[in-house]
This record gives sequence, structure tokens and C-alpha cells, in this order.
Amino acid sequence: MHRTTALGAVMLSLALASAPIAFASPPVETAMPAAQSRTFESFDGATISYLDLGEGPVVLLLHGFTANADLNWVRPGIAQKIADAGYRVVAPDLRGHGASPVPNDPANWPRDAIARDQIALMKHLKAEPFAVVGYSMGAISALRYQLLSRASGRLVLGGVGDTVADESDASRNDGFRAAIEAAMRGEEAPAANAILARAKASGGTLEGYLGALSARLYTGRDLLETFDLPVLVITGDQDTDNGSGDALAGLIPGARYQQISGTHVSAVGDPALPEAIIAFLNEGR
Repeated sequence: MHRTTALGAVMLSLALASAPIAFASPPVETAMPAAQSRTFESFDGATISYLDLGEGPVVLLLHGFTANADLNWVRPGIAQKIADAGYRVVAPDLRGHGASPVPNDPANWPRDAIARDQIALMKHLKAEPFAVVGYSMGAISALRYQLLSRASGRLVLGGVGDTVADESDASRNDGFRAAIEAAMRGEEAPAANAILARAKASGGTLEGYLGALSARLYTGRDLLETFDLPVLVITGDQDTDNGSGDALAGLIPGARYQQISGTHVSAVGDPALPEAIIAFLNEGR
């Protein structure tokens, strides 16, 4: 993909992400207690925040780039529905996002920092995840977590396709980086304004977003072929941001693909997303 095309796609993603999502149905009210906000010290001493909700097998929820656990999982009602189904939901604000700002120089972030944070989080909880559920960047991080730890029982990869298996494709990262750097220079440009709005809405920082990009790695096809666990790939029918979800499922032994409605952003509001996640989780109980 050419740089101009990549930047255009990123601008569209940011514009959509900075706008409120109209959910297809309101979250169901239950007697479950509200999610508890907690922190832990990660592998390098960084303080990472996470939400803890429900009881049962641990389901680790990893949000998308420039979002946070609340925007991606709580407000759409996904976290509550998973907890209501009998699972303990653990949903961190990923390093550099939300309540996990980690003010280090982005150039000094350790490689695979976000995935390693999840290993440290599970060590802190003295648990192994029954499942890891990631959306967009969270799905990329879920793949890295599984590659490094081999600890998850099941994987759900939302909002990603086969381009996340192409280690040579930096177009999407380059597009985001260009938008962030333009915002840091104070430029009046649609992509820069959109990323600033997103940071304001989610509590993130531009420096944190750059750090997340600097530490983000794709997982190559040869590595995906070594995965040996149930995997579900889910994307919206209008989501082409990260290639083909069906093609990604074809790269992972035994993985399957499910299509829901929506774009890369709006698919999070489709009730079919939590339904598919819960059905897949229940298959393993």
C-alpha cells in the first residue's frame, strides 16, 4: 500500500474513532457489581491499570489503538455480557493508553512491551487466561502474547486480517505515526485533529501512542503456523483496514472466521460480537 493511501485509510479510521459509536442495543442491566479499577507493576516497573469484573475463568480483553478498556469493552456492554456468562473479565488499559500513560521516551520502549505487560499481569493475578480476546491492536498484541507465553487456552482476534501477518508491511503504522507527529507539531490537518480528539476522549497521550507503535510487532506466517489452540477471527463486513479476516484464519491451524456487521469501528457495537465471543468461550468449558 502506498503511503498516501495508508494515510487516507488512517484518517478515515481516526475520524470514525473520534465520533461516538451508536450501539445497536443498550447494555443489559444486571445485578453484577461494577468493574473494579486496579493497577499492577509490570516487568519493567511501569504501572499499568486494568479493570476486573465477574468471577470464573479469566478472559483477558485487549483494546484497540487509541482506545482504552472502557471505550472498547465496557461502554458497548461487551465486558458485562462476558462476565454475566460466568467469566472473570480482566481488561487493561494498554501501555500508553488511558490510565496507563507510561511517560517513557517512545524510542526507549522495550520490544513487545504490550504483550509482556500481559504476561506480567497474569503473573500478578497468579492465573493463566482461559482466553485472550483482542480487537485491532489488541488482537495484534494477543498474537504476540500467545507467541511469547503459549499460555492462553483460546484466542479471539477481532478487527484484523492477513496484513497483520506481513512483517514487512509498515504502511498502517506509518500512517498513524504521520498523523501523531503532525498533531505534535500543531498542524491543522484532519488526521492530526482526529488523533487529538481521540486522545482527549480516551485519556491517552500522543507520546504514548508513538510508544505503542514503536513496540508493536506483527507475527509472521511461519510463526502463526506453530499455534496450537482454538482461534476465532471476527471482522465487520465493511472492515478492510487490516486485510482479510478469512485469509488470516486460513494462516492459523484450525482457526475459523466469522463475519459480523459494520466497519472497523462500528462493528464493536454489533450485538453479534459479544454473542460470537461468548459462544466461542463456552465451547471450551
